Amino acid sequence: MLNLWRLLKLVDSLAGIPRIGWVNAGVKDPETVAEHTLLVSYIAASLAKSMGLNAGKATLLALIHDAAESVTGNVAKIVRDKMGLSQWRMLEASVVGELGFSDEFNEYVNLGSPEAIIVAISDKLATLIRACQYSELNYDTSPLVENYLIEVRELLNKLNNGELNELLKDALTKCISQGSGKP
Repeated sequence: MLNLWRLLKLVDSLAGIPRIGWVNAGVKDPETVAEHTLLVSYIAASLAKSMGLNAGKATLLALIHDAAESVTGNVAKIVRDKMGLSQWRMLEASVVGELGFSDEFNEYVNLGSPEAIIVAISDKLATLIRACQYSELNYDTSPLVENYLIEVRELLNKLNNGELNELLKDALTKCISQGSGKP
């Protein structure tokens, strides 16, 4: 059932949660989870549309991909690893399930469709380009740039789409040419 107050609380919460990777990198006024989610959504919709996929579905998956962080916060990977991926996913699924998007969340985490893969790529790509932006502001984001570049490339291989590979290669050239995020 639609609960507008729950949705308002979710958005307000995500808007107030800074992304932990940027906090740890010393970024002043870092991107919030809500800002990240919006960027991921725009990237996913654009990529899906350019590939002839369902842009609406990709956008929905992107909007819910980090919804659980409205409850859990944006925690470091080491914390999620200590908890165990299956336990972490159960926690995320319960939060997203309360919003009525259990099937969609499962599709996303299991990369169960081309749109879900596009969202996973968009998530990593949004972080990668944000790391490049912060690098321009003289923050050392090189470990994040290197990590997310590898993750984007691995996910692109799952799609096996040469046109998308070329599109993203061109888009990432500026970031990479900046010295992998080093100030």
